Amino acid sequence: MVMSRLFIYFLISPRSIRLICTLLMIFNTIFVCAQENNKKTETLSLRLLVWEGYAPVKDQTAFIEDVYNKYNVKLKFVIKNASNPDDFFNELRKGTVEMVSPAHNLPKDSLYNLTTNGLTLPINLTNIPNYRYITKDLQYKTWAIEGDQVFAIPVLQGPYGLAYNSDIIKEEPTSWNILWDPRYQRRYMVSGDYYELNIYISALVLGYKPEDIFSYDIIKGQLLEEQVRKLAVNAHSFWRGFDNAIHFKGKALATTWRSAFPSLNALGEKWRISVPREGTTWWVDTLMISHTLSANPVLKRIAEEWINYLLVPKVQAESLALQLGVYPVTTPALALFQEKRSLSSDIINQNRLLENHIPWKVLKTRSRNAFNLLWSDALRFRTEKNRGNWKLRIEKIEGSSQ
Repeated sequence: MVMSRLFIYFLISPRSIRLICTLLMIFNTIFVCAQENNKKTETLSLRLLVWEGYAPVKDQTAFIEDVYNKYNVKLKFVIKNASNPDDFFNELRKGTVEMVSPAHNLPKDSLYNLTTNGLTLPINLTNIPNYRYITKDLQYKTWAIEGDQVFAIPVLQGPYGLAYNSDIIKEEPTSWNILWDPRYQRRYMVSGDYYELNIYISALVLGYKPEDIFSYDIIKGQLLEEQVRKLAVNAHSFWRGFDNAIHFKGKALATTWRSAFPSLNALGEKWRISVPREGTTWWVDTLMISHTLSANPVLKRIAEEWINYLLVPKVQAESLALQLGVYPVTTPALALFQEKRSLSSDIINQNRLLENHIPWKVLKTRSRNAFNLLWSDALRFRTEKNRGNWKLRIEKIEGSSQ
């Protein structure tokens, strides 16, 4: 009887109660940890269709580690580089991607209608806190929203600029009309994907106002047709996707997405960006999320966090903008970008482009179709002329051998 009373006293004593509570907490922690360890690690793939360089490998690695620590998910990036603006629509329609990087003029282009055709999803800005640091002139733009929902997040920006090889052209060109200078026939290249941009620069050279170059009905006519035809016929070649150093090598002039050329300069060619007096048109590349994530909320959130990661100042400035020769889109990243390139001899022209450019407009269906036909006609004329030149050359060879 005495023993039982002592045992009861022991159980109800404050020291014993504390000891029992501590033991219960320890056992509970061990149990929870065991459950966590036994929880199966999930493997997910995030398929991106983006322009070359828009998913730096070292940043993929850091992000993958963050995702694993946060969600116990083994993330795998599957990267495919876009080579044509049509690629985004085609891959979204096939359901083979989770994220795309179209320029700002494409989501609401009637050719694609990416915000209303069910191919993309609205983005939860709660998962992208860095959105608030995007420059005010790029936030909540009409091309990015549908109703009160955001579908496209700006990630990088830059020119469809005029670059020149300073070893060949000693003085900086001051006008786009240098592309029509007979001295540089077959010594320049322009984009083969964005045909409308070649229409824009042709119209600018003819003296049309920057705000008018996006309307076919304003700029149409024989003068424009001849100007575009000459541009296509006399070009050395047409680069596609994101212009690479190998495309430039040995040329005198080129249109470009960049304002700096680190990879080209590393090859020993001194390329620089010019600021034509007629103006330079401007793109803003965005990231959009595919409809394939509608039934996968975890991967959708991870995709949104990847967008947020790319807006971190160091990633924006050092991993993307400085490597590619383009511009960041957030205020902190632009400040870091300016600091890092303060020793560049091209900084004055780069700043002039950033401060004064012509943003691309969303084209109306009639203008889009007309510009396409205009460029296609110019390319056909180029082919026919080249065929004629070869025929004439063969006839001369055959005549000299008789």
